[in-house]
Amino acid sequence: MTINYQLTNSDFLEYQLYTSSKSETHKKRRRNSRILIPILFLLYGFYLTKRNENYIGILVFGITAILWFAFYPLYSKWRYERHFKKHVEENYKNRINKPVEIDFDENSVNAKDFTSESRINGTELKELIETQNHFFIKLTTDLSLIVPKHSIENKAEFKKRVTELGAEYIDELNWKWK
Repeated sequence: MTINYQLTNSDFLEYQLYTSSKSETHKKRRRNSRILIPILFLLYGFYLTKRNENYIGILVFGITAILWFAFYPLYSKWRYERHFKKHVEENYKNRINKPVEIDFDENSVNAKDFTSESRINGTELKELIETQNHFFIKLTTDLSLIVPKHSIENKAEFKKRVTELGAEYIDELNWKWK
């Protein structure tokens, strides 16, 4: 089975967003920002209230803390997406719209792009992650092959072939960046 395709900015972006959404470090950073910033706003509001002996400080910073807590997920989603778009444009610009070929043998995967050729043993395949638009073949080294679904004619055969090589299938069809 041979698959030929080209990767676009959106392919790399979806992969970056997916890995970020599964990263414990990124989850923790987003959770801490959502909680700690409002606490700092409230503490500063209490300080201003005590210092000036009126309630305007706590009222203003209390409302700001509530708004931050409520709208931070939307802001965070936008900010991370913007960051990863810039990251993809800067770091993957030489790989955009270049031909990629993946060929499956009995015991290995041969990946070829415009700069290199790699032979990956089936034992090195860790996971086959399926999202709405892509398959990500994650290796034991935590590198991944990105395969857009539109480039695969027989998706069932593709899944069967990759899982037979030893990859664990992970269904993420409901995954969305949030």
